[in-house]
Amino acid sequence: MKKNISKLLGAVVIVGALAYMFQTYGVGEKLGRLVVIMEDIAHSLKNAKHAYEDVNFTISDDELRDIDIVKISKEMQSSIDKKKEQRAEVKAPPQIKADEVRVEEQPQHNKTAAREAKIVKLEDLPEKFKPLKQYLHQPFKMGACQICHDSNSKNPGALIQKKIQDICYECHKTRYTKEFDHTPVKDGKCTDCHDPHQSNSKMLLKADSVNELCMKCHDAKSTFEAKAKKLFVDMKLEVKHKPIVEKSCLECHDAHTADHKSLLSFDGKMDLCLDCHDKEKEKVTHSKFKHGGVNTSQKKCLECHNPHATQHKKLLKKDPVATCLECHNKEVKSDEDGGMLMNMKKHFDENPNWHKPIKDPKKGCSACHEPHGSDNFSILKKSFTKNFYANLENKDFFCFECHNESKITKRVIKSNENNVTSFRDGEINLHQLHVNDRKGRSCRACHDEHASKYSHLIREYTDFNGVKFPLRFVETPEGGSCAPACHKEFAYDRVNPKGIGSK
Repeated sequence: MKKNISKLLGAVVIVGALAYMFQTYGVGEKLGRLVVIMEDIAHSLKNAKHAYEDVNFTISDDELRDIDIVKISKEMQSSIDKKKEQRAEVKAPPQIKADEVRVEEQPQHNKTAAREAKIVKLEDLPEKFKPLKQYLHQPFKMGACQICHDSNSKNPGALIQKKIQDICYECHKTRYTKEFDHTPVKDGKCTDCHDPHQSNSKMLLKADSVNELCMKCHDAKSTFEAKAKKLFVDMKLEVKHKPIVEKSCLECHDAHTADHKSLLSFDGKMDLCLDCHDKEKEKVTHSKFKHGGVNTSQKKCLECHNPHATQHKKLLKKDPVATCLECHNKEVKSDEDGGMLMNMKKHFDENPNWHKPIKDPKKGCSACHEPHGSDNFSILKKSFTKNFYANLENKDFFCFECHNESKITKRVIKSNENNVTSFRDGEINLHQLHVNDRKGRSCRACHDEHASKYSHLIREYTDFNGVKFPLRFVETPEGGSCAPACHKEFAYDRVNPKGIGSK
């Protein structure tokens, strides 16, 4: 009796275990599939034409009982778990960078794409948008308000995203990829410059013109901190840069982003200027003698010029002489021969009689010098001798650009003639005597071309073979005298001639 009870309990345990396995691991289903697969294989092998047609592929009951169902189910479950782990390790694809947009992702502002949204007809727009202006933002024109605004919000004007730039960049973000960004662009303040709905200006500007828009910030000093003072432009000044007046600020600047500081199209120190100023480009790049103020200075063109507006011609920052003295207020090494150029500011301060062109506010130093570059020494506009002696014959003297040649070439000059010279003894022209002698003296032998303590720009000292000799010039009401090292004292008188040069 006990043996029967034990057998019965054993049978129950085995049946229970098998039931658990069948339920937990789906052994019954798997075993059923296995039997079907094996039968199919046996059937295929049995019916196939090969050398072993007589082999019996039938699986007996004993062989079927020998299959380890538990082992098979565990291996199958382990394989399933492993595949789940592998799928979990697969990472999601990286997000698209902010400045990259695939073509298929770009919102298309057209009615085909917008039909699913609630289209607002232009005539049904709120009164604040009427009358309509000349230029309409495309979504606004189509009535596709939901491209930018959340129609489900209690506030009808609520944006679909918190920041306006996130909405704008859905369409316009690929432009801003260069090194320098306009501050409103960097701060995401697109609507500081553009109206998101409509405008009477192209590009939906919030002003009647590009320049007017720029001046809203760059002319109102109260809107910037003191450190940003360089951003101010005073367009009320008399002399304005031609591209700004005739076209707009965008001739030189990009409104959004650029590879150069100040959002310039090219480097603003020189390259941008030479892109338009062809004549100056030739002088700056190909002249034999180049002005160091342009070629080797830190600011180059901007050392002397303001690129926007000034009260001086040629857009100079100061009047012509003051501009030059910004650098020539000390001894400066010459790029031409390595010598030292005099402190011109000190020279002007100590010598009150200036050469007339220098005193002219419209000319200044540039009356004689080419400020960008020249093929003549001292960047002069025309060749002029550096020597003490110079033969006038067949010479095209630079001084004759302003001074009448007859003052030098005529031996006798009547006091009532035009362009009469004061340097004469009676009617004998002493200029002609000095210049046309066997050794003709150059103008600079006696005259300082910049400034002097004496009238007629007479030098205090003359340079002869590198040695300075005093001229000892003395002026009288009707003439004067001088006693340089080259000759004894000679006097001349326009009314009572001394007889100089009469022989």
